[in-house]
Amino acid sequence: MKASDVYVQSATPTVYIRYKGVWDMEDLYLTMVDYLRGRKFKFHEKIYKHKHPSPFGVERQYIWQAERKEEEYIEFVIDIYFHTYDAHDVEVVMKDGTSKTFTKGRIWMEFKGHVTYDHEKRWERSAFYAQLRNFYNKYIIKKRMDQIWWDRLWYREIYPLHDLVRRQLKMESEGYEHRYWTGVHR
Repeated sequence: MKASDVYVQSATPTVYIRYKGVWDMEDLYLTMVDYLRGRKFKFHEKIYKHKHPSPFGVERQYIWQAERKEEEYIEFVIDIYFHTYDAHDVEVVMKDGTSKTFTKGRIWMEFKGHVTYDHEKRWERSAFYAQLRNFYNKYIIKKRMDQIWWDRLWYREIYPLHDLVRRQLKMESEGYEHRYWTGVHR
């Protein structure tokens, strides 16, 4: 990455989930997709790998990318990677007597995102436009890049998605530390 590329895209840190137990894979999958579509993201499942079952179980790998055009000049991109290990289906009898299929195994998830500036590549037609874009990003909208758009992606999109997955897996935490920063108290 060149020094001038810093002002083309700014990335967020990666948050992780590691879980071992029983979960409803179909419900987790649909909940995450509904969340992304409800937030007006264009959702793409880039890779789905189903590896040959071992004696311990099946291994699956998913790589997702969600994109949303925030303004004419910027775009939010969320990358989601999750990998299930030693997974096998388990029949569970619910309280009302119905039978449901859950997945038992281990899961590893990564959530990261980045804000892409000039995602339509309008300012790359010539070297002059590229220098003009770098000047615009570096001096005119630098504060908005760091303080508004990056924070919006991190605190309003990635953290709530991370919390939603933790709640779906019924993990120990009840919320996340930044849940009231967005101004909406639920």
